[in-house]
Amino acid sequence: MRDLQPAAHEQEVATGRGSTPWLRRLCVGVLVAGWALVLALILGHRVFVSHDTVSNYAHVWYVSERLSQAHTLPFRMPVIGHGEAYAFPYAFVPWVSAAVLRPLLGDWVVTLWLVIGTVGVIGATFWAFPELLEGWGPAAVLANPALVASPIIGQLPFVWGAAFLLGAVGCWRRQRRWEAAVLAGLGQATHPAVVLPLGLMLVVGRLWWEPDRRALIRWYAVALLVTLPAALLVFASPVFQDSSRRTIVNAFLETLGVRMVVVLVPVILCLLRPLHWRWLAPAAVVAMLVTNVLLLQQHDVASAWRALRRHPDPTMLTFIRSDAFVRGATYRVLRAGDSKVGMYQLLQHGARLDSEFFPESIDIRSWSRRGDYTRFLQSRDVDFVIVFPTFDRAYRTNEHQLLDQLAMPSTGCASSDVEAGASVMRRPQYDVYRIEHACKRAPATASDN
Repeated sequence: MRDLQPAAHEQEVATGRGSTPWLRRLCVGVLVAGWALVLALILGHRVFVSHDTVSNYAHVWYVSERLSQAHTLPFRMPVIGHGEAYAFPYAFVPWVSAAVLRPLLGDWVVTLWLVIGTVGVIGATFWAFPELLEGWGPAAVLANPALVASPIIGQLPFVWGAAFLLGAVGCWRRQRRWEAAVLAGLGQATHPAVVLPLGLMLVVGRLWWEPDRRALIRWYAVALLVTLPAALLVFASPVFQDSSRRTIVNAFLETLGVRMVVVLVPVILCLLRPLHWRWLAPAAVVAMLVTNVLLLQQHDVASAWRALRRHPDPTMLTFIRSDAFVRGATYRVLRAGDSKVGMYQLLQHGARLDSEFFPESIDIRSWSRRGDYTRFLQSRDVDFVIVFPTFDRAYRTNEHQLLDQLAMPSTGCASSDVEAGASVMRRPQYDVYRIEHACKRAPATASDN
């Protein structure tokens, strides 16, 4: 891909001459209006409750509290991840800046930062590829399904990281080398698991057109130095250590495969411009619009779109206000459908969590032996397990059954084949199990069931 020195015939190609101007303008106008409406609806939520949003609110809340109370940036976040979590497993720049403003704006600052990051990605895309400002280019960028899904799902670290990376592309194409290196480093450090591979792919692809390949490699090495500390924290965080290699690889490939489209679509569109752009551009727009509609049939995507009218579920607050709630205790929350809001509410009222906010860290699975499960609870110092009916319906594991077995009078601390017992408080909305750690440890045997 060339630097920004378009020839005259390229300008004609970009305008999409031969297509219907009013149709292009109508399509772009509808997409701009749609984006404005969606972002305005997101901004209407103090806490925007979608799949990936709540962890951002929790980390920003904790960092802001430490800044206010201890006047220092925390390195660890011991209230989650069975005491081993980091305050910044990624997203240092957006989380710190949001935490500084949180005393003024409250939780809404995270919602605002999600919208700012999304607008930043769109603006950085046109900064990196100004060729796409002409003709059908704006419609193709705005209809990108991965870009549309990012704010709806709540991918705050990713949109900020992608905005930095695309800004780096624009700087490099304008011969602004050191700015490109800094922005690429910040982008990759903001979300190493996704933006770092994306940055590497862009650099490798750029080598084909780059007249000074040594300079590109040298400056990208500078960007990697900025990225390295954040990348090391990802590998050291509990969510990585607690997960199997297979789970990590599958999650990485799935996440990268979807989010890379945000950057690859504008790259591909620019590469196709010298070809039959008059019909390729509108065809690409139609294909992406159809893809957006088809994605609504998927349960996860449809659930994310419902976040535009969803509000935080108050059920956990009922438990917190009861005498059964214990401040400072470590809770394991087994729930589906609330996007981890209950976990955040527990933190805000003085509880601790045995996991981080990612499914891999929660470790949702069945156990073949009861002794393995009780040792898992003890390894995380779990004091209480809260089970909601939605968890059983969504995941169908045997964890609830094992907890019921631990709560049986015949099991308890008198049993010789388990390492823990439990007592249970049943409510219509949930079951709360108090884990009895006073039980005498016993070696695992084949009789564990």
